[in-house]
Amino acid sequence: MASCSDFAFLQLPPSVQQEQLERFKGICALYGFEGFLRLQNAHVVVLGNGGVGSWIAESLCRTGVGALTLLDFDTIELSNSNRQLHTLSTTIGASKAQTLGARLCAINPYLKLKTIEVQLTKDNVAQHLAQALGTSPEALRACRATPLETIAEPQALAQQRLRALYEEHTTVCPKTGLPLNVYVAEAIDDLFAKASAVDLLHRAHIPLVTSGGAGGRIDPSRVRLGDVSSAKGDQLIKRLRTELRRNYGYPKGADEAPKKAKPNSERFNIWCSYSDEKPLRAHDRALSDRTPDELGLETTPSLPAFGASVTVTATAGLLLASVIIRWIVGERV
Repeated sequence: MASCSDFAFLQLPPSVQQEQLERFKGICALYGFEGFLRLQNAHVVVLGNGGVGSWIAESLCRTGVGALTLLDFDTIELSNSNRQLHTLSTTIGASKAQTLGARLCAINPYLKLKTIEVQLTKDNVAQHLAQALGTSPEALRACRATPLETIAEPQALAQQRLRALYEEHTTVCPKTGLPLNVYVAEAIDDLFAKASAVDLLHRAHIPLVTSGGAGGRIDPSRVRLGDVSSAKGDQLIKRLRTELRRNYGYPKGADEAPKKAKPNSERFNIWCSYSDEKPLRAHDRALSDRTPDELGLETTPSLPAFGASVTVTATAGLLLASVIIRWIVGERV
């Protein structure tokens, strides 16, 4: 059973405790006071603060997560206005991580916030993830040797961490020496950095979720949650799956044998968001629409290959955040 010493929130001045309980009383009503204290204890790292990641971060903040680390190298562009939470006419050109962080601190002034403005690559993942997680690169790199078959499925992994934190009263993982209160939401686009980060975090026994593609979709009801090995219809997840199999030793996924259910031994045990909606290319839309000239538009910008709708990107972000929230408070996903 959890004791008072397990919850850092109880060390805050009484006036701050009362303010926070009032601020998050809707969360206390939903998840209980112990659930709220667990949320306050948690530290979530959000990799990528764009069309999906910005929504993940804000929903975690508004649910009472006590510490957030935002990692993104990019700056806000005008063309982000359609889908990214931090994009306003007044924030163009500003840092995504810093701008989003300032917004989150305006929501909860007692949020423990860290921003890291670096671009993750396949080669620097261990260095920068170690900074985000509060450990050493060497400790994290050592996790590369973890056999995949020894890693619990996500729900069981989350439950193990809760037992360790609140029943055994330990704060670090005995297998890795890494903090037990850390969770990660990965929402970056670079495939090779994505695969390297996902693999390293998974082998470090850190509960994580990863984002699939949202471009070219218009129906948020087609966004799903599932294991990376069995997600269908999402090219980014398919490419991630291929990269993990080819270069990181993961088992074959459902795309190679779609008519057969995969046994537990062939799952990746990594949760992702994905859409099974067929994406629509800007070129395909142009073929069926009236031309800009016909519509009276004299000058138009070059369009990306795929557009994006905030109803889809936000849905993906909220679904991924909901998984982490349920892991933290001990609810089943």
